[in-house]
Amino acid sequence: MNIIIVGQGKLGTTMTKQLAAEGHNVAVIDIRRETVVSVVDAYDVMGICGNGANKEILEEAGAAKAKLIIAATASDELNILTCLIAKRMGTEHSIARVRNPDYANQNQFLRSELGINMIVNPEFETANEISRIIRFPSAANLDSFARGKVEIASLRIHSDNPLCDMAICDLRKKTKAKVLICAVQRDDSVIIPSGDFVIKCDDIISITGTRSELTSFMRQCKVYKHKVKNVMIIGGGRIGYYLSKLLSDTGRNIKLIEHDEAKCFALSNSLPDVTVIHGDGTDQDILDEQHLENQDALVALTGIDEENIIVSMYANKKNVHKVFEQLYNCGSQRAHSKTAHKYHRFG
Repeated sequence: MNIIIVGQGKLGTTMTKQLAAEGHNVAVIDIRRETVVSVVDAYDVMGICGNGANKEILEEAGAAKAKLIIAATASDELNILTCLIAKRMGTEHSIARVRNPDYANQNQFLRSELGINMIVNPEFETANEISRIIRFPSAANLDSFARGKVEIASLRIHSDNPLCDMAICDLRKKTKAKVLICAVQRDDSVIIPSGDFVIKCDDIISITGTRSELTSFMRQCKVYKHKVKNVMIIGGGRIGYYLSKLLSDTGRNIKLIEHDEAKCFALSNSLPDVTVIHGDGTDQDILDEQHLENQDALVALTGIDEENIIVSMYANKKNVHKVFEQLYNCGSQRAHSKTAHKYHRFG
């Protein structure tokens, strides 16, 4: 497959490495000559130095016959324009990275009216993943389908779980939630259960349903380990903004600590249901003043790995139930308890 990748930051380089390894014909475009030379030498791909939205540059990259173009530069507007021009030139499919919250509600318009096949927002996806884990703290794993309309949760059945030794056909007597147990992992086997299948201790069941039905199911079966009601977020960047909005919409109490005063003002206007605090979220005195020990979850999103790790370690010391940290450097190691969750983000 002929693929063009515009922008060779961390995300673009990672995709180039993966797609080249899969045997695709990859052409990369970037305005930095040294970056293009480095990528070409490392992955044996075609490299062009220039503006990815320039028609001549796209012609040289083979846009007229390309199957796919991926625009992943630092500019949302440039990514959108690049995809539009490439599609007009004959490229079959296009993917644009669009990260600005101002465009968050325009994805459908960009797809249907402008013809961009896929809009990717890594910050929103990261925030959405964290929010899903916070909403379902008992789930061992959680995935969404049909653009988030349906979710599937994996749940380990412990000895004190009311589902233990219960037949699936009896579930309706226990709960009226409209969910489906679609698979059961028992030891090394995966079973597609029938109605007379009996759930046993240490089984891992996969349950699918809408978000509200899954919530209702877990509440009625009393499998919530610890309800996350109070959340503290350190860092008011894009992920912090998206996560605050997602969680505040569920009625949770959110504290967002940001050191930049101008950004705090903008966040407080955009997030009326969130308590925005101007201060250094890595300062122990600030964390104590804001009663970190009373929080059910802490999410460290400062943008600096070391600061995120230190804040997470302090949160664990204060017995915060759920701790999340964002790590940019894939070489960073987890440095705290098993309740912590680590997220790598590229680009």
